[in-house]
Amino acid sequence: MTDRSTTDPRPSPRRRRTRPWGWLVAAIVAVLLVGAGIVIWQAQSRAGSAEEAAHAYLRALESGDAAAVEATGIDVSDEALQAFDGAVSVVSEAAVVSVEETGSSAVAHVSFLLGDAEHDADLALTRSDGRWVPDGSGLAEVTVSTTAGTAVAIEDTVLDASEALSLVPAVYTVAAAPTAYLSGSIDVVALPGAADDVEVETSLRPEATEAAQQRLDELLEACAAETALPADGCGIRIPWGTEFRTVDDVAFRIDTMPTVVLADDGASFTASGGELVATLSGTARDGGSRTTTYRSEDWAVRGDVTFAGNEMTLTVW
Repeated sequence: MTDRSTTDPRPSPRRRRTRPWGWLVAAIVAVLLVGAGIVIWQAQSRAGSAEEAAHAYLRALESGDAAAVEATGIDVSDEALQAFDGAVSVVSEAAVVSVEETGSSAVAHVSFLLGDAEHDADLALTRSDGRWVPDGSGLAEVTVSTTAGTAVAIEDTVLDASEALSLVPAVYTVAAAPTAYLSGSIDVVALPGAADDVEVETSLRPEATEAAQQRLDELLEACAAETALPADGCGIRIPWGTEFRTVDDVAFRIDTMPTVVLADDGASFTASGGELVATLSGTARDGGSRTTTYRSEDWAVRGDVTFAGNEMTLTVW
């Protein structure tokens, strides 16, 4: 007999090779971190440059974008940013000529076009929280006076003109406000670091008289609804003291409202030609009961007019 050896048909097991994936991943992460560190360092270096900050501010002015101006870190009011959105024209061809840096302060000498003219300015910057920020020299100071009211409007933004306005450099059309009642405007070239005084020649619109008449009517109707002697501010005078000891009840009836005429400067008004009937009941001088009707066929009132913001207010003397 021949002796045959039996062979196992299954392959013999192979030893698994361990691949260094962990070391490879760690190496890639390290390279990425180093690269990110270089990028961050470069970005921080650029952000820390006074010249770059000055460039950024000029680019923001050129963009006409209020959000871009705010992002530079300059201290500017919300109203000024809103007004900037309504600017007639903005800075163009702006350039940083030179920068003088001393410690935490710097001055950038800049040039630009605005209002069809070339301008130069010095933009001061300070280092704050690790970045360079333009200071108030990057804004314009404009003092506006009007012949009526104490407010001005730039597009839809109403500004209190009782104090100087700090505006983002641009060209603005500044109008007397409320624009619904007042006419008159002037174009203002607001330059960085400059102070300017301008006057808006103001005149009353026909709508101002119409609105004043409506407000006076409402005020006098409220006075006439009272059942007691009128208080100050109603423009009603009744000579009851010669006939009454005391007045217990008053009934008013307005037959014709006084017609309003505004002063040229819009600061006051007169109203005449009204007809008012007042019936008083009370105690007569002799102690008895008395009821008397008084009629004024030329009822007139006077008072002040105030324009503030978008509103007009009447105060009767």
